Amino acid sequence: MLGDRLLLTANVSSENNTPRTSKSTFQMELMVKYAIYTVISSHEQSTKYLNFSASDQEESSQAQHRYQVNNLGQRDLPISIIFSVPVELNGVPVWTELEVFHPQNPSIQCSSERIVHTKSDFLTKNQKNYVLDCSIADCLRFCCDLPSFGIQEELDFILKGNISFGWVSQTLQKKVFVVSVAEITFNRSVYSQLPGQEAFLRAQMETVLEKYEVYNPIPIIVGSSVGGLLLLALITAILYKVGFFKRQYKEMMAEASGQTVPENGTSDPQVAQ
Repeated sequence: MLGDRLLLTANVSSENNTPRTSKSTFQMELMVKYAIYTVISSHEQSTKYLNFSASDQEESSQAQHRYQVNNLGQRDLPISIIFSVPVELNGVPVWTELEVFHPQNPSIQCSSERIVHTKSDFLTKNQKNYVLDCSIADCLRFCCDLPSFGIQEELDFILKGNISFGWVSQTLQKKVFVVSVAEITFNRSVYSQLPGQEAFLRAQMETVLEKYEVYNPIPIIVGSSVGGLLLLALITAILYKVGFFKRQYKEMMAEASGQTVPENGTSDPQVAQ
């Protein structure tokens, strides 16, 4: 280990035995930073989609956002993982009973802090993409400290709670996105992420909430029944008008008396001998 500072000294000498002066020696102190490569990413086992109907607006559904943290460098170091989760919008709960779990190392301690927004301009900021995050909603901020994150170590963190549906009506939309953010922090005066890898210190996960319309077959059934009755009445009226029922009646009467009804509809008054 080089420590946190490196002192460089440069001396200038001459074969002419020239006396040294203040300009013959130069010193520079440099800050020492150790290169690290830590990565955080969202996990596929997160809750990506929830749907609900108008009758479910007072309900909630369990959801989880899962993140994976890796130390891909060659040095262990202390880090903190910061999670930011929207929990309330204009006084209406969004994500309740929220907790952080870390299955590989249950001894990790996480503190929480609530950040309150005095005024939400959700509709103004989200004219195209209705995304709810901590820039708009009241937020719960978790800080999980790792005193020593080992070389090639991998840890999972799970944000688990119940997402409510009642707040969605404020957006006047059928589909919205609930977004959590996770970030790795460390002592930047001692450590430095490898160049070009800064983007891997931050990740986010979104859950889509979509309202669906419940199919009601009753209007179609009633409409079909009424339409069928009207069609039947129309057909009956047409048949009656063309004399269908009258001709059928005469044929039935003739068969009952043993007579044959001719085509012109009149019966033969003579009976065969």
